[in-house]
Amino acid sequence: MKAGLSRLFDLQPDPYDFTQHRYIRLCLFRDVQNAKELGAGVRDGQFDAALIRPELVFEPFVVLAAANRAIHQAAHNRLTTRSLSAELIYSLSPNRNIADSLRTFGIADTSRNLLVAIFHDETGDGMKKMGKLIDGRAVPLEELGEVVDLKTLKKVYKLSESQMAEEDISGIIVSKLVTKDYMS
Repeated sequence: MKAGLSRLFDLQPDPYDFTQHRYIRLCLFRDVQNAKELGAGVRDGQFDAALIRPELVFEPFVVLAAANRAIHQAAHNRLTTRSLSAELIYSLSPNRNIADSLRTFGIADTSRNLLVAIFHDETGDGMKKMGKLIDGRAVPLEELGEVVDLKTLKKVYKLSESQMAEEDISGIIVSKLVTKDYMS
């Protein structure tokens, strides 16, 4: 993995509580050949990373919003899942079904693209270790737009044609993520 391909983002889910200050590192991988083994590694707890289908991530902002939600839930002992990484994947989903969320947004055996998210990886060592396990190539995060599947994204988030035509699709998606706990 080339240096500089992963990006570190600063998270602060509660602007009034500086004790929740955290970081998340993201890296996009393409042409992944060992998704089945990576998925098994996640299920077996071999590494703590969120392995996300980038086809369903409109832009990094959506992941950061979900990561903020996951950090907030963890800080208040309200995780819905067993780990912060799983909570991130669950937080990307517009519905409250955990299994469906992990199946839809998490790595699949046939995944060829992969967005890796690792919490608390300021130095990048965790991403370097993950990069060595992934049989694929790390690419700039800016290539995320090339792998997004708008048709599937529209179906998963139940976006109308008028919503798809709006400029702030990310805002609409994040609104759905934030309100899922309050909607039936």
